Amino acid sequence: MTLAGSIKLLRQWLRKIGLAMWCAVMFIMLPGCSASEGVEIEAITGLAMGTSYTVKWVSSDHVKDVDIAKGVKSELARVEASMSTYLDASDLNGFNGAPVNEWHAVPEEMAVLVARALAISAQTQGAFDITVGPLVDLWGFGPDPVPEYIPSQTALDALRPAIGYQNLQVQRQPPALLKKATSAIDLSAIAKGYSVDVIAQWLEAHEFNDYLVEVGGELRAHGHKPDGSPWRIAIETPSEDARQIYQVVKVNNMAVATSGNYRNYYQQEGVRYSHTLDPSTLRPVTHNLASVTVIDASAARADALATALMVMGGDDGVIWATMHQVPAYFIMKQANGFVAQSTAGFNTYLEN
Repeated sequence: MTLAGSIKLLRQWLRKIGLAMWCAVMFIMLPGCSASEGVEIEAITGLAMGTSYTVKWVSSDHVKDVDIAKGVKSELARVEASMSTYLDASDLNGFNGAPVNEWHAVPEEMAVLVARALAISAQTQGAFDITVGPLVDLWGFGPDPVPEYIPSQTALDALRPAIGYQNLQVQRQPPALLKKATSAIDLSAIAKGYSVDVIAQWLEAHEFNDYLVEVGGELRAHGHKPDGSPWRIAIETPSEDARQIYQVVKVNNMAVATSGNYRNYYQQEGVRYSHTLDPSTLRPVTHNLASVTVIDASAARADALATALMVMGGDDGVIWATMHQVPAYFIMKQANGFVAQSTAGFNTYLEN
């Protein structure tokens, strides 16, 4: 890796790792139950994908003796090498630097994930859009420092032709991507969830059927704890200071992803600028939705939908999630605190 690439990587980790490390604790370190004889919960933690990860599993004499830490690291390294925005030699950066209107070969799993992302973009009318990479950098939420000045309308207008999922095309045989404008894709709003799914599939392939996987706050749970109870996952209070539990959900064979505006932001001249950027306005969102949590069978889809609903805001997000039967939990900021609203499908997961 070049010196510039190393600095870019370090900046991203310094900006993200502090957010992710405590996020993992808040989400999965809830009090557990005593283990049955010969059965216990084991865990590993580490750093990857520009964030932290935790994998918990129920171990017993009947489970294969495999090196989970090595397997997890290998799977994450493979995904990172393909889809990272900060590794110069990644497949994603290779495509971002490729010419316009030319098919560029990519690994099959990257083509599949981009196709899934484009489908979600179409379904959400562009609220989720992986072409926002240049916009993220312009507003100072990428690897570079916060800009000294807020982007001008002229600068935003100059980026407009590059933003839009309609600029991308994908083919499966052979796997390749094409861009119709000088677009640069950023998979960070779906890749963490995807990496959760990848680890989960690896665990099940090695006969681990009771586990909890977390990468950067996105989770997927399968099976049960040693006492037969479901995995309990905390949704935190979307506060800048307090790290408290707002609600608890119980899940089995499902993924949970949360997107929020309450920590990754900056202020200039008394105005707060959130890292959630609206692809339609090219600006940070300004609504009162503080966080949204989505439950889905796929962590990748939950990750992307949580981002899309965060862009939509509370009112439009609740309507969209209800219409599309997406289990979602919205926490809105009010003058005197917070108020929550959930779709009918989410209520079945709430802990009484």
